[in-house]
Amino acid sequence: MTNIFERGTGKRKEQREILFPKAEHGGRKDPFCIRCLFFFACAFLLMIGPSPALSHAAEASSQPEPGEGQSSQPVAVNPGMAAADPNGQGAAVESVKKPGVLRSNLLNISIRGRFSGLDVLGGTATEEFQEFDAAAQFRLPWGWYSRSGWGGELRLMASAGALYGAGETALAVSLIPMLAFGSKDGRFSLDMGAGPALLSRHRFGDQDYGGYFQFALTAGLSVPVFRGFGVGYRFLHYSDAALYGHHTTGADFHMLEIHYRF
Repeated sequence: MTNIFERGTGKRKEQREILFPKAEHGGRKDPFCIRCLFFFACAFLLMIGPSPALSHAAEASSQPEPGEGQSSQPVAVNPGMAAADPNGQGAAVESVKKPGVLRSNLLNISIRGRFSGLDVLGGTATEEFQEFDAAAQFRLPWGWYSRSGWGGELRLMASAGALYGAGETALAVSLIPMLAFGSKDGRFSLDMGAGPALLSRHRFGDQDYGGYFQFALTAGLSVPVFRGFGVGYRFLHYSDAALYGHHTTGADFHMLEIHYRF
């Protein structure tokens, strides 16, 4: 009975290590970090990939169908021909290029820096950390606003920056869906969300985050300052949610945010 139990727990342990592997110190780096970077790259390409197709589809739908006796093949034109033929009969009119999906849904870009490490969630961090990064927020196609211009919407926040602690520096990237409330133009905003994050290293001195993959929990508040510029406060928490065991410790960041709104 004991041997069967040990074999069962050993099998579950092996499956856990396959899903959430740990890096081996002094040996070759675990490819899990590379797989996560590949995942983020694929997600980004999937987001920007439809933009050319949508643009071409819009251009095709905006062009009138050729009449009887007219050729459907596009005809090259030059300024002289366009002046001689102002109605554009027998010539293809150059379509206006439209912005891509990401550019048209971009709400703001920001730079952020930590000003306090007061512990709020989880255990007390054993090391002091600093983080500086850049972020961008995109509107998702789901929102609810009243006639007064106030309401809520779903957003996606992408960030990348440097995490520093115990004399070590790591790359930190995240992709966080958020629920935001405020004005429709984005001048006043209160948001919160949670999503995946990736660290290029997980051990800083005496503190171990557990693994490269982390969960990021965030909440923020922003107000306008001058024209498109604004300032805000952002709380950010990194944790592995016990994926790598209960011996790991996360960290809390209180950050000042300066953003530019489009």
